[in-house]
Amino acid sequence: MESETKNSRLNRMETILQEKFQPVSILLRDVSLEHAGHPGMTKDSKETHFRLQMVSSKFSGRSTVENHRLVYAELGEEFKKGLHALEMDLSAP
Repeated sequence: MESETKNSRLNRMETILQEKFQPVSILLRDVSLEHAGHPGMTKDSKETHFRLQMVSSKFSGRSTVENHRLVYAELGEEFKKGLHALEMDLSAP
């Protein structure tokens, strides 16, 4: 696997989500610039805030909270490495 310096957080997250959820559709966007100037954000803050829209059969029969927990569990390492916020719109086909 590529090193973290060569592989952006966006790419790492997309890879994880594709592998774990085999989505019908996925749109993951870096919206970190929308949070510039917020407390805790510095000029060096990069790839901290993301917006995810994903459709996957893995979400069938689960509540919104359960679906969010599934995604958070898979992306736990990214949160430990500086991911601050993930806005999610998750659904089943």
